Order: sequence, then structure tokens, then C-alpha cells
Amino acid sequence: MKPNWLLLTYLVVEGFLLSAIVALASLKAAFTLYARLGGTSVPNIDRLLVSTAVIGLGILPWAGIIAFGRMALRPRKSKGFRVQKRAVGPVVATLTALDDEEAAGEVVRDFRDHAGVASVIVVDNGSVDRTEEVATTAGAHVVREPKRGYGHACQRALREGLRSGYPIVVLCEADRTFRAGDIEQFVAYLQYADLVVGSRTHGALLNSDSQLNSFFILGNLFVAKLLQARYWDWLTGGRVRLTDAGCTYMAIREDALRRILPFLEAGGSQFVPHLLMVALERELNVVQVPVTFWKRVGVSKGGNANWRKGFSLGCAMLWHIFTYRVRRTPRPELIDVAAQMPVRRDATNPPPRRATK
Repeated sequence: MKPNWLLLTYLVVEGFLLSAIVALASLKAAFTLYARLGGTSVPNIDRLLVSTAVIGLGILPWAGIIAFGRMALRPRKSKGFRVQKRAVGPVVATLTALDDEEAAGEVVRDFRDHAGVASVIVVDNGSVDRTEEVATTAGAHVVREPKRGYGHACQRALREGLRSGYPIVVLCEADRTFRAGDIEQFVAYLQYADLVVGSRTHGALLNSDSQLNSFFILGNLFVAKLLQARYWDWLTGGRVRLTDAGCTYMAIREDALRRILPFLEAGGSQFVPHLLMVALERELNVVQVPVTFWKRVGVSKGGNANWRKGFSLGCAMLWHIFTYRVRRTPRPELIDVAAQMPVRRDATNPPPRRATK
């Protein structure tokens, strides 16, 4: 799917102009108040304020109005797209972990006890506590990823999931913020889609003491809609409707994972929007569904730790969405990796309930 750079540029420019209008109007009010209190040498910004307002409120909005009007007056239908139902086999759950000793055991048992999960793999991204020991005791196969970073851990988890030979790979975290029960939603939509991603922005499904508050929820929604705008079309608003740009919990079909794995690059916290962009560029059918979200066990190391980290992560995601150009050729070191992974096994003859090394 090709990015809609025209719409994304329009939104960025209009957003900048509206912010400038608010800032200039605030300065004008402050200068006026200062002058009435006897201040001198007050700069005159009337011309700049009027010019910005004319462009931002009087000219540019008409471009959007005309575009939406044209869409409404000249409706069209999709060409050649069909919804196809496909079989869904057993699931391997891959969990990223970093100093999650308190939660790892319970999370592994939760996923192992779920009827649809055949194996659990934990990717330890450099823990200094007993995470590996606890996860192993609970029944998971633990591998270590030496490259520190959320994105590197997620990429390793996806590679290990593909290597296990199961037809569906679930990616999640070992901090107890997600539950295995939501896999049923993923599997239901994987009958039709290639990649199903969770969304934590639905209030009815949020635990009251989770770390998400209005700042993080609205911020994720804002970033998600800009990402959706990057792939906007005038038929459906885009092949995917996004309400959360940072949810790790997702499930992907093995054949689709083979198609995108060699193109994944981001090793930092912007990995989820990065993966979504790669998936859309590689023509995967992507669906986002609401999932439950719970209180984290242990100390948060990501963007949800506090509003400063959250704001910094949001800016990094926005920059990545605006500037990233998806690779047209696979990474040289991963050209043969996906091809060498085991071929998907038949859903009626699943492999043994243990991840292979």
C-alpha cells in the first residue's frame, strides 16, 4: 500500500499553522496586557498574526473541504479485494522480558494454560534478576537477546516464533499487562487477516489501576491517527483503522511473518508503528482489535513510566512516521533467515508442546 504523503503533509502544515495561530494570539494578548500596565517597546505582531490566520483558517481548510466533498459526490468501490476465510492453527506465544522476575512466572503459566497456545517462548533482553530462572521453571523456553532495546527484543521474539514451526505467532510482554484470553479475538480475525494488533484505548477494557491515563491514551490515539493518515485512501479511510500506535500485543500468520521479517529494522521503542508501516507497505491485511489492559507487575521501563518518557516516545514515533522510508530490499543479514525457518505445520497435526531450540 502506497503512503499518502499529500494528506500527511497537509495535516502537518495545517497543524503547524493552527499551533502558530494560538501561540501568536497568546503573545498578542500578553503584549496588550503589558502595554496597558505601562510597558514600553511592545512589538507589533498584528500583521504576522493576521497572515497566519488567513492561511491557516481561511485558505488551507478549503482544500480539505473540497477533497471530502469530492469523495462524497463521487463515491467508488474497491476493485479486486475479496475477504477470504482461512484455517487457523496452533499458536506459539513469544514474550519479551527485561527484569520481569515478579511477573514472568504468572504470565508464562497464563499463556501455557490457554487452550490455543501450544508453546511459550520468553526473550530475555538482558535481565539482571531471576527472570530467566522463573520463566524456565514456569514452562517457557528462554532465549537471550544481547542487543538491548525494545525493538531488538521484539524482532528476536518474532524470529524465535517463526523458528518454532507453528502457524500463528503471538507477540506480547512478560509484565502481566496483557492476558492470554485475548488470543481468541486475534485468532477469530486471523481467519481473514494476516496481522491482528491489539488496542489499549478502549475504556471499558482498561483496568482501573493500569498505568494508562488520559495523557497516554489520547497521545496513542493521536499518533495512531497520523499513522493511519499516512496510508489514507478516499474509499475506507485506509486499509486499517488504528486507535493505538504502541500496543505490543499482536498475532501474525507465519506466511505473513516471512514476508515482513527481513524488512524490520527499528531496534528502539518505535518498533510497533515501524512494524505496522512495513506490514502495510508489504500489502498485508491488518486489523486492530480492542484488548484488555491491566496493572503492570514490577517497574515500567518503557514510555508508560512517566509523562516525560511518554512524550519523548511519542515524538520519536511521530518522527519515524513522517520520515521513515520502508526498505525496498531485505536486510542482507536476513535474506536467508526467513527461508531457512521450518515450514508451517498442518493445523490438524501440531508439533509437540515445546519450543525447539
